[in-house]
Amino acid sequence: MKKKKRKSNILYQRIEEALQQGKEVSIQVSHGGFFGIPVYLDSKYVEIVNFYIPDEDDKNEDYQRTVWLIKLSEIIAVAYPMEMWSKDRFEQLLNQE
Repeated sequence: MKKKKRKSNILYQRIEEALQQGKEVSIQVSHGGFFGIPVYLDSKYVEIVNFYIPDEDDKNEDYQRTVWLIKLSEIIAVAYPMEMWSKDRFEQLLNQE
C-alpha cells in the first residue's frame, strides 16, 4: 500500500509543477490519453485545458477549448513535451562540451 501512496505523491508533485509553471502535459489513462495545461489540482482530481487553434490550411476556422477533469487514481503516466532539435543543432550542442 505504501508504494501506491508514494506513486500518487510523485504524480501529484509533477502535475503541481506543471500547474505552477503553466506547462503543457500529456496524461495517459487506461482508456486513452489527454493533453493540455493544468489549471486546477486537488488531492483527487486534476483539470486540464486544451486549446485548438486552426492553422491556415484548416477549413474549420473555429477555435475550440476542451476542459478535462481527470481522477488522479486513474492516471498511468504523465509526460511533458520535449524540445525538438534538428540534426545539425543537436550535433552543435554535443560539440560544445
